[in-house]
Amino acid sequence: MKPNATLFFLIILVLIIYYTIEAILHKRTLKQFKHRIHVNGTRGKSSVTRLIRAGLSTSGYSVFAKTTGTLARMIFPDGSETSISRFGKPSILEQIKILKKAKSVGADIVVLECMALEPRYQWASEGQILHSDIGVITNIREDHLEVMGPKLEDVAKTLLSACPINGTLVVGQNSFENEIISVCKDRDTKLVSIQQEDIDTMTEEEILKFPYWEHKENVCLALKVCELLGVSRTQALEAMWKVTPDPGALSVLPIHFFGKEFIYVNAMAANDPNSTKMIWSSILNRYPNIKKRFILFHTRDDRPERTKQLTKEFSNWEGYDAVILIGSSTSLAFHYLKSYSKLDVPIYVWENLSLDGIFESLLSILPKQSIVYGIGNIVGLGMDLSLYLKNRSEHLHE
Repeated sequence: MKPNATLFFLIILVLIIYYTIEAILHKRTLKQFKHRIHVNGTRGKSSVTRLIRAGLSTSGYSVFAKTTGTLARMIFPDGSETSISRFGKPSILEQIKILKKAKSVGADIVVLECMALEPRYQWASEGQILHSDIGVITNIREDHLEVMGPKLEDVAKTLLSACPINGTLVVGQNSFENEIISVCKDRDTKLVSIQQEDIDTMTEEEILKFPYWEHKENVCLALKVCELLGVSRTQALEAMWKVTPDPGALSVLPIHFFGKEFIYVNAMAANDPNSTKMIWSSILNRYPNIKKRFILFHTRDDRPERTKQLTKEFSNWEGYDAVILIGSSTSLAFHYLKSYSKLDVPIYVWENLSLDGIFESLLSILPKQSIVYGIGNIVGLGMDLSLYLKNRSEHLHE
């Protein structure tokens, strides 16, 4: 055997031995947990992950969670949390290290947010890494179509790639019942669907006890998972009301400055058309007496498809008085607004303004009382602006 061939053979042999040992150790790690919960979906994954962890922790379980949301976080059994440092692009292999960390802190249950987008990675995350006994699909909506699409049906198939085998799948409201039933039957998994009557059991009084703007659908999903593991609704809710929201969670910031009063609704993390529209409808219902409303749209030049989707969605909504464009690639959003909109409302382009400049410009155009609805992209300027306005807010929710 030639020297080069021998070296190649030895390298392959070492790699086989290494990965075999890693696979054995990983299986041992998985056996340490009583339950493994995989939270997937288009919107609300981080919130549902946090809610499930909080609810289950009241039952005496030691629960560890990991969110991928706006900022990747590990949440420990005592409720403390820390950010996840990464070198390079995120990889689903990160989940293996997270599971080791959960084992090292003595967790009985792990609740992990799915961090994969492509179908092959969704399956690898579930079928080769987590092997969950409970899967969750929060919703199925149009987002990341360039990876999961091009159609909504393709998004559904991608999310179902992470359906557990011989487990339970809890799904929120959707229009793909037949596809979900088929996959669950194929994988011998029990299907639990959240219906409108489940959502209707959540009262306004209960939902307003959250320290941020939470969605009834998210709470119902989390409560169902807790119920499956023997935690009562009352017990779980009490814990959920105390949960720390994800940094990108929908928030309401009442701001009083220089005689101007406005409510900033940060919905930039809800960056698909359906979610953005649902929140807008909620705003109109919650604040019917505030008649002046402004849409603040944060665009990014690396998300042109999202810019097009959202602009097409809100261009002909009723009930707003102006559109404010910030971020990069505002010219693209301006073009789509002119193409799609039949409304005659002012469009302000503040692409090159600093945070101070955006705030001062807002104060100059806003009437005495108004709502500013922030949509688009939370990453970058969206998060910076949210923190900036939070520091100028009198309190965090009403």
